[in-house]
Amino acid sequence: MIKNLTSILVLMLAVTLAVSCSSSKDKQPSPLVKKATKVATEMAQQLVATDHSDTLALQNCILEAKAQQAEFQVARDTAAINSYNRAFKKYLQENDPALAQEIFIQRPQDLPDDEPWDEFEQFIEDN
Repeated sequence: MIKNLTSILVLMLAVTLAVSCSSSKDKQPSPLVKKATKVATEMAQQLVATDHSDTLALQNCILEAKAQQAEFQVARDTAAINSYNRAFKKYLQENDPALAQEIFIQRPQDLPDDEPWDEFEQFIEDN
């Protein structure tokens, strides 16, 4: 009986260690986050530099930004997607607040942080 109890305790300990090891791996930042931030900033710079009276050029620039974001969507990397979106929006808000206000819709308050939220995708679909 004690031998069975010891075996069960050892098995439980092994399972606990395995779960904690895999949890710590899950908490490591995605390697694509830095790349997503850099690409998003570059795309936002291009958008700000685009002639704002040329709506077709603006739309094309936004579509190009979406195409660049697709790499992170295909990888299903939520952290990278969110980093891309936040960096893109932050750059626009800091460098062209009027354009940012036109493009972005508010992220729902009750949406968890680990859920991707693509604010400027809504702009493309709605317009």
